[in-house]
Amino acid sequence: MREFWILTKLQVSSLFGINKILHMKNQEEKKQGKRALGSLVAMVFAMGYMSVLYSYMLARSFQMFHTLPTLLGIMALAASLLILVFSIFETKGVLFGFGDFDIVMSWPVNVRAVAASRVFSMYAYNFVYAFLLLLPAGVIYAIMAAPPLWYYPLFLLSIFLLPALPTIIGALLGTLLTVATARMKKSSIASVMAQMVLVFALMFVSMRSGMAFDDPGKLGNLADTFQPIISGMYPPAQWFQDALATGSISALLWQLLLTAATIGILIFWLGKNFVSINSRIKSKPRGETFVMSKQVHSTKSSALFRRELKRYFSSSLYVVNTAFGFVMMIIASVLLLVKADAVLKMLDMPDMPSLPALVPFIFGWLVSMGSTTASAISMEGKSLWIIKSLPVSAREWLAAKLKVTLVLAIPSILISSTLVAIGLKMSLLDTLWMYLLPIAYSFAFGVLGLWVNIRMPRLDWQSEAEAIKQGGATMISVFAGMGAGFAPAIVAATTGSTLVAPITIAVLVLFTIWMWTSLVRSGEKRMLLLHS
Repeated sequence: MREFWILTKLQVSSLFGINKILHMKNQEEKKQGKRALGSLVAMVFAMGYMSVLYSYMLARSFQMFHTLPTLLGIMALAASLLILVFSIFETKGVLFGFGDFDIVMSWPVNVRAVAASRVFSMYAYNFVYAFLLLLPAGVIYAIMAAPPLWYYPLFLLSIFLLPALPTIIGALLGTLLTVATARMKKSSIASVMAQMVLVFALMFVSMRSGMAFDDPGKLGNLADTFQPIISGMYPPAQWFQDALATGSISALLWQLLLTAATIGILIFWLGKNFVSINSRIKSKPRGETFVMSKQVHSTKSSALFRRELKRYFSSSLYVVNTAFGFVMMIIASVLLLVKADAVLKMLDMPDMPSLPALVPFIFGWLVSMGSTTASAISMEGKSLWIIKSLPVSAREWLAAKLKVTLVLAIPSILISSTLVAIGLKMSLLDTLWMYLLPIAYSFAFGVLGLWVNIRMPRLDWQSEAEAIKQGGATMISVFAGMGAGFAPAIVAATTGSTLVAPITIAVLVLFTIWMWTSLVRSGEKRMLLLHS
């Protein structure tokens, strides 16, 4: 047990950058740690604000139909699905295949303690998401329902219990995918495809479960609409609701027993297979005998771009976390092409004139989510010395990283915008903004990612998840994209002005030029100051 707590302490303190702040003597390293922790705090406040707003809107709707406890079940279901998806992505790099595996396993510690500490570090990261979604819902429910005093300690206990099961299920699914694709020659591509298929399968099941909303007549009784969804999709969410709303002891016991049982089974299984699975993942399949072939000569920019593209596709976690927005954009455009009338009818806005004006901003937000540059510099990690030793300028190095984002974004935008323009029968002017606005977002957030990441790099990562998902630059880019996408969309929807799109494009272009000029001017100096 002592070994487990020591390892867990190391994992969690490393996870949130606390070690660097407390123990680093280098002031620049301390500043990087403080910036990373500050960006995490900013992310918490931003997500907390959105969660409060969303929970309040739901609570008001449920209160009108006297079904306020349903708020707890819906938010528990949303938190569980979010944690499940994130756990699938985090398995490789956090639970398996982490960078310091050989060092950790050389310590005089029990294998089960190492495995358990890794599971707990996944839980700790996922708990942040659960806490941000469930705490506002629980507080708003308490204000509106005025529950008995036993509600408050029970609510805190349930928040700690809820993330465990989806974390463990996600870890098991991620393990199966990782092991199944580990020995393939194109293991990274196979892992990406498998993760994408699994996530979209989960999304499809969720959407099928929510088809009850298609019939407006069913909204007369929200309890009859939501309760089958909650209990049918994920019974623990229903137990969460029953334990807090009615004080059900059996629901609380089910939560406790299921959490304890799944944790025990997972740790027992990992204790027996942890080393063998990691060895399988870290070993490479035997390839063909190397034969010297014709050597290819290319320019520095082409060679750097191929290097960046190869690095990008070598990490399934990197691809899934960035390409997801582009895939969602293409799926949404196909849906609007095939069933535009059905989508408008489902939104109960068959004559909505502002939808063609809103879609470009939604696509711009999705494009900003898909930017690869927010973690591109951090991904250099311990290999940073290679690029610093090459006869290339900072401008060429940064441009190669920007090209990866543009190669992914621009074809996706062209395909999606064409399908949407046809499906919504857009005018010539709306079609023009449909192409130009998302392209402006792709350049702006591609450059923004580099601009922030070179100032807030995370080069000392032990697992790729730390650089891709936990870096301060990534968090800033995600929330800046959310604001830059939703703010003008709200203005366009409320005012109906045709000037919102061209003004947004002009602002993005000027912002991009300013950031790129700043990057080129200070790039060489900042590149030399970087160290892993």
